[in-house]
Amino acid sequence: MRFVLTMVALAWSLLVHSQEVTLDSLRKIGLPVVVVETIDGEEPSCEYLTPDEGFPGYSIRNATKVPGSVQVIVGEKTIYDSGLYHEGMSGMTIKLRGNNSAFTPKKPYKIKLQKKADMLGEDEMYKDKDWVLLKDETPSLNLMVGLKVNELVGLQWTPRFRFVNLMMNGDYRGVYMLCESVKRNTDCRLNVSKTGFIFEFDPYWWNEELWFKSNMSNRRYTFKYPDSEDVTPEQLDYLVDFMTKVDYSPYNGNYEEYIDMESFASWVLGHDILGTYDWYGSNMYMTKNDTLDSKLMMANMWDFDTIEMVSDNYSMAHTTTSGPLFNPLFNSPDSTFTEAYRKRWEELSPTLFDEMEQFLYDFAVSDEAAALEKSRELDFNRWITTGPTVEENIESSIQWFKTRKEWMKNAINKDFASDIKKVYVAPMPFMQKPNSLTGLPIFGGTKGIVVTKGRKYLQK
Repeated sequence: MRFVLTMVALAWSLLVHSQEVTLDSLRKIGLPVVVVETIDGEEPSCEYLTPDEGFPGYSIRNATKVPGSVQVIVGEKTIYDSGLYHEGMSGMTIKLRGNNSAFTPKKPYKIKLQKKADMLGEDEMYKDKDWVLLKDETPSLNLMVGLKVNELVGLQWTPRFRFVNLMMNGDYRGVYMLCESVKRNTDCRLNVSKTGFIFEFDPYWWNEELWFKSNMSNRRYTFKYPDSEDVTPEQLDYLVDFMTKVDYSPYNGNYEEYIDMESFASWVLGHDILGTYDWYGSNMYMTKNDTLDSKLMMANMWDFDTIEMVSDNYSMAHTTTSGPLFNPLFNSPDSTFTEAYRKRWEELSPTLFDEMEQFLYDFAVSDEAAALEKSRELDFNRWITTGPTVEENIESSIQWFKTRKEWMKNAINKDFASDIKKVYVAPMPFMQKPNSLTGLPIFGGTKGIVVTKGRKYLQK
């Protein structure tokens, strides 16, 4: 495998530096080509934000929605064509997306079709308007590896994607992943009732028009569904009350009343298998249907930038006390969640690691891997950078799953609870006072923009 891929890479590298990247040349590589043409060649733009002191990361706002058309071409065949832009009828809009990822020269994008379709060209059942073009500047196979683990641990939905080359307004932009976006779609994405919710544990809450938190913790959540402008005060009050009960429940030992045990255990087990370093990043999605007896569920895993980094411990989401709910669950006086986690491990571990290894070996000898190798050379040349080969990515991941299986088996076979730093945080409800945009309390006579229960107001 090493010799074949290396020779392909060397031969292709010589060709890359001797020719212009055109649509015709991209067709011959083998990866799908996404061709975006905007009206008058307009480029998407945005306002870049640096947060106030104490808030994490960078973000964007006021991203422009640029109209145009999009095609997906595989070889000589066009598998999707949006047609020219006519609002509500055909075409698409494209805008910048992401937070920190939008600050580099190679940009991530969101595409909104005017008419539902499956841009991956697989089946009409997967039709939707919303798609994303995810970039990967490392480069790595993290998204592919992460989503395969998401599938194997049995979370409620696994987004589909394909590696693609992007040509935008006649300019080659590099290798991307054309992927389904996280949203409600009862046919093919997250199956949430029409009056239910999809929300995100979100460190970028400060850049959203609407967010909420419980009365107990500073965990803040933003909405994926419904849209912020469609959330009623009654719904917001209901979620604040419900999430307050969720936050208290590990200390009371009654969390089974509020959370779906299997989805929570599977989600954190997936990140433990992947050795994820990020514990406070965005993309921690949860779902809840509208019925009073419905439970909170973890949705799908999504953010895989820091996988295969924690080799000698559980994932950071598992161990941190200031992030998501998992550490309080593992440290609850009621050990039911720890037992559910161990049970999920016992169900999955006999086959999951072998399946991952076979999946990676199969990809290594595929036409897609060879096409991705060629495409990376074009990407490196376009953005004047360098990085690992596809073969190196595959070998690294195969070795990861071999060693990770042994580490987890040894760790979980020991007294599981003793491996987690026990830090109990006394439940202390926060006062529901208006806050400034920096999160500080507002006192009498203060003027300006304030936030009450997650909504922004002008206080004169």
